[in-house]
Amino acid sequence: MRSLILQAAFALVCLAGAPAAAAPETMFVTPSGVFIELAGPVVAGKAQPPVRIAVSQIIRIGLLERETVIDTTGFVQQKTSEPAETVARRLMAAGIRLIQVTDALGQRNWVAANWVVMVRAAQAGHPVGTRASITLPGLRFARDVAVKETVDEVMAALAR
Repeated sequence: MRSLILQAAFALVCLAGAPAAAAPETMFVTPSGVFIELAGPVVAGKAQPPVRIAVSQIIRIGLLERETVIDTTGFVQQKTSEPAETVARRLMAAGIRLIQVTDALGQRNWVAANWVVMVRAAQAGHPVGTRASITLPGLRFARDVAVKETVDEVMAALAR
């Protein structure tokens, strides 16, 4: 029965026009929402066990010291050994709407559109070369993400 429910949920996601990147065996549909399984981080050369994370609670996917980092509404940062772009595709396939932005280091980040609180011009104290900041709840070490895109470019991405 559980397998049939997962297959039906995956089929609905695919029919809704989302890319079919999340394999059904790594997506878990529960009464409280959809979870995906992510490979754990590599710590001291040893792979950690996989984690399951609620898709609706993810606010940003980015890179930190060449590792993929996922920020959540619970102020918890989860690292994974999976490439950021792969994680973003899997999350979009699982139903989250992400916009792609570029951080001060020129690295791609993905922000969950439904968690954007405010978009404004970069302020004093933001890294040089950034033109906008996106305020998000749940960021562990900051209140916003400074990006190279302009406010108008971020708003256009949110409107798509």
